[in-house]
Amino acid sequence: MKKVKYIAIILLFTLISYTILQFLGNKYTYALSQTIDTNVDGINMSAYPGIKERIQELQKKYPNWTFKLLYTNLDWNTVIANEYQGHGSSPKNLVANTRDSSWICSTCGNRAYDNGSWRCASESAIRYIMDPRNFLNETDIFQFEELTGTNAQISIVQSMTRGTFLQGHEQGIVNTANNYQINAYYIVARLIQEQGKSGSTLVSGASGYYNAFNIGASGANSSQIIQNGLAYAKRQGWNTLEKSIDGGIKFVANEYIKKGQNTLYLQKFNVTTNGTYWHQYQQNLTAAGTEGSTLRGTYQDVGAIASAHTFIIPMYMNMPATISLPPELINSNLPTSDLVKINVNSSLKLRKSPEDATLVAWLWKDEVVARLEKGTSKINGTYWDKVQKANGQVGWTARQTFDYESTYKLYLVPLNTNVQTEQAPAVQPQQGAQSATPNTSASPSSTPSQTPNAETITRGDANGDGTLTAGDYVLVKNYIMGTKQFDANAMIRADTNADGKITAGDYVLIKNKIMQ
Repeated sequence: MKKVKYIAIILLFTLISYTILQFLGNKYTYALSQTIDTNVDGINMSAYPGIKERIQELQKKYPNWTFKLLYTNLDWNTVIANEYQGHGSSPKNLVANTRDSSWICSTCGNRAYDNGSWRCASESAIRYIMDPRNFLNETDIFQFEELTGTNAQISIVQSMTRGTFLQGHEQGIVNTANNYQINAYYIVARLIQEQGKSGSTLVSGASGYYNAFNIGASGANSSQIIQNGLAYAKRQGWNTLEKSIDGGIKFVANEYIKKGQNTLYLQKFNVTTNGTYWHQYQQNLTAAGTEGSTLRGTYQDVGAIASAHTFIIPMYMNMPATISLPPELINSNLPTSDLVKINVNSSLKLRKSPEDATLVAWLWKDEVVARLEKGTSKINGTYWDKVQKANGQVGWTARQTFDYESTYKLYLVPLNTNVQTEQAPAVQPQQGAQSATPNTSASPSSTPSQTPNAETITRGDANGDGTLTAGDYVLVKNYIMGTKQFDANAMIRADTNADGKITAGDYVLIKNKIMQ
């Protein structure tokens, strides 16, 4: 009898051991199949649609940028299914309760999480934010920036911390970040994301302890979050802000950066082999994009956008051929083609509403956003459109210059050139420009010539040299801005879409023809 029991125990132990080894073996094999490559030209476009061309476009504009491709060996739908978990207890992804209902999970509905102002994210919201193709542009790319590095400049860090609770701690941040070989700019962006510019209770020092990175700060409400965060800080002995920052940097370095989660995206969505889907820094669905925008803003301010940066782009198997849409555009009547480019010299303010100038985010030069609503009447001297950034942030921005400004400019230029631009203000002459309606009079500096035959001219050839070049694009743009005058012949040639007017739509057409 004892022998039978002994044999049974041996068999059970063998079965358990085999199961464990089988699991570890599969995990090890999986780990070996995840690779990083730098050959952008070698991307299989049928297997990974919509990525190669976007990266190549960025490479052309920013030759100092380097791209690494993280082939995750993960199925796209499996990734989404694993991120869309935790309903009723602790969802992996949360969105602010101020979001459109399409961003909120239908399973959990209006159930409050964290401090009460967060809701479980919908599956469509997760798809949109996790789809790297939505963010392969010069505005949103910095959520993919590799976070290692020791070459931070103290002056840049000081520009980031100015007016925040971190002011005066710049050298300590740089020293500790360099010690752990972490990008100090990312550290500042993370701290501001966690605490806000003014700092929260967790860095006030009122309790005698500090938790700058919110490590261990979780709970069902604000008081629990603060209590747990301070309890963690007390166990670590963080009785000064400096100790909290140093300890937090060490934590992030050892627990994330050195384990392969070395981008903001990978810290939010862990698609590496280290605790796949679970070892994630925070629940805020859009955190990576928001922190990336902070980094981008800093680089913009100091003129370092075109400097050397390295980006790690996650590659998923079986992704759909079409890019994941913002949740608002799914099953709605909103025009999916109404994408506009920001036509400013540097940046444009995205505000809470036309009447409320509270900053939501900055819109950067040449950034592409989705126009959700179009203003039909002027407020405070201009038209206001509701737009959405690629990272999901929504707000209102001026469509054009204000009435009191002498030179007209269209700030939101439609990418779809079939969309008509605002004609009334655009065609009115500014600063001495002639009427946009073709006529036989010449500008003071031009010699009148015979009006060309519309069937024989080259549309868009504003300077009349027979070819479309960047010079034509500049001429048309300057005419719209009121700094260039056209004679009757040039008016007809510059009217690229032949609608009888010279508008932003014409110079977009010229640019597209030049770029083929």
